[in-house]
Amino acid sequence: MGQAGVDRDYIRKAMDAADLNAVRMALYQNTGDPALAALPQAQNMSDEQRNSLKQQAVDWLEANASTTRLPEPDDAELRKLMSMATAEDLGQLEFEARREQTAFKDYPFLVQWDGDKPEIPSDFRVVIVGSGFSGVVMAVQCQLLGIPYVVIEKGDEPGGTWNINRYPDVRVDTISLTYELSFEKDWRWKEYFGRGEEVREYLNHVSRKFGVYDNTRFGHALTRASFDEASGKWLLDVDTPDGPERMEASVLVTATGLFANPKIVEFEGRDLFRGQIVHPARWPEDLSLKGKRVAVIGNGSTGIQMVGAIAEQAEHTCVFQRTPQWIAPRDKYGQPMEPEVHWLMDNFPGYWNWARYMAGAPLFDTHALVCTDPEWQAKGGKVNPVSDAMRGDLAAYIERETGGDRSIIDRVLPDYAPMSRRPVVDNGWYRALTRDDCELVTDPIARFSENGIVTADGTEHPLDVVVTATGFEVVKYLWPAQFYGRGGLEVHDMWEAADGPRAWIGAMVPGFPNMFMLYGPNSQPVSSGPAQSTWFTIWSAFIGRCLMKMLREGASTIEVTREAYEAYNKALDVESRNLVAMTKEGGIEKNYYVNNEHGRLQVNSPWYGPVFQKMFAEPDWDAVELRKESQPAT
Repeated sequence: MGQAGVDRDYIRKAMDAADLNAVRMALYQNTGDPALAALPQAQNMSDEQRNSLKQQAVDWLEANASTTRLPEPDDAELRKLMSMATAEDLGQLEFEARREQTAFKDYPFLVQWDGDKPEIPSDFRVVIVGSGFSGVVMAVQCQLLGIPYVVIEKGDEPGGTWNINRYPDVRVDTISLTYELSFEKDWRWKEYFGRGEEVREYLNHVSRKFGVYDNTRFGHALTRASFDEASGKWLLDVDTPDGPERMEASVLVTATGLFANPKIVEFEGRDLFRGQIVHPARWPEDLSLKGKRVAVIGNGSTGIQMVGAIAEQAEHTCVFQRTPQWIAPRDKYGQPMEPEVHWLMDNFPGYWNWARYMAGAPLFDTHALVCTDPEWQAKGGKVNPVSDAMRGDLAAYIERETGGDRSIIDRVLPDYAPMSRRPVVDNGWYRALTRDDCELVTDPIARFSENGIVTADGTEHPLDVVVTATGFEVVKYLWPAQFYGRGGLEVHDMWEAADGPRAWIGAMVPGFPNMFMLYGPNSQPVSSGPAQSTWFTIWSAFIGRCLMKMLREGASTIEVTREAYEAYNKALDVESRNLVAMTKEGGIEKNYYVNNEHGRLQVNSPWYGPVFQKMFAEPDWDAVELRKESQPAT
């Protein structure tokens, strides 16, 4: 029996389920065995090398298993380990961007006071709007700095978009280990891709464990925020369970996210329909689809995710496809995480760190996928060698999943490049289309009738329930609350008078001092970086740096300058021209990443991930202006 109370057979079973790249790295970090450093990555190992690695790990764990957490190595050693893990020589930019992905620190990416903490004014308070991932992380950042804060959340529990999305089989579409927050090291996911229920449970757990829950006011919905120039404070009008309330904030952080406002498509005649129309973000708890004819309109991430589960329940399922999507498989999607793997995370020092790092590694080198290569295109290629190869692989996957059925393949095969739109994960969608009781409809919807939906070819499809998986109003940042900055300017009016929502590094807008956005315009990284939950941490740390600078310098306001805002967005537009999403080959006409009204990138940041990350880690302080209360606005 090993020190952790398990026998060799159990540990061997753990090895068979483990990420061998993480096993190799953790074992090397614990032993320093040069033979481990000489091994290739797991996917390139021979059977003999894999078996030898497993045996060595079993031997070591039998004698040394413990719940000890390894400290972060020094820079030279950590860089060596990271280079070994992904078999590449890391440049300084990449090393700095990825180093905290290993999560050896207690609070990776977040910032803490260096030196003496200044006295915080007694009336200084941060108000955070929203208690989803980004709001909870921002609250933890405030707690680390000892800055008073309160979170206001319109729902009755933490969760954000996970509270409103409760449709069949809802789950994360990135592996759970990359979706979690790196400062919570003890959560063990039930599945490799966590279900919505567990994600809500996880956020509730994090909120309570780190003290955020007690500082959250649930059932509080912000309706209006006005900056008072005389006091340098934000005045907030909030709907609460006890009626309207006025709150005051020194700093306002909006953490309402990109997917807060469901897009309700108004088809002609929908009021005539005698059945039920449901948006996935408003799924009724008591809705039964058994024995019913059900339609799913839309095949984005949500529509793709739910069709298989709906088809299992419904008598007949109609899938109304508007735009074909590139839909990719994910290893272990829908599979439970083995208890033996949980044991490794708890008892193999370093394994959890390297399992997370390797799970996110495929995201590190994706920038080439989203950029055009003119030389390659001049030779007859569509986008670039990597993108074109992926297109071929995904097309082959469609053929396999549909059993080579050309009547399906010819209608679901996209005519644009992969990765130019949001990647979609397959949850048995293609296979569902091959069922006798499932029908793919690609003719445009003309109108609703009393009994169902009529398509442009005149066919009436009789239905009982219509699910409108039509997404969210992603360009309605901060909606529906109103935000009035200096001179009474409302932020939505400002954006509408120009060319849509914009910000400086996705976080700040001139004329709106002490207001920060998490997941603001053009803040979603287009490539080459950590998963989205880690970006929430990176953005929150940036706001933390701004708060520290304000308090150290005794400033009452911090605000991005108009010049910096305009220069940044001009550079953003120029950089965007390199992206395939901005071309016809990238499907620019039907892409929510793009503001087609103004012909510009709307949701994503176009920069190489580590470059974008550095903008938050090393802010350009020349781009912001700090003022004392006595200083007039310029």
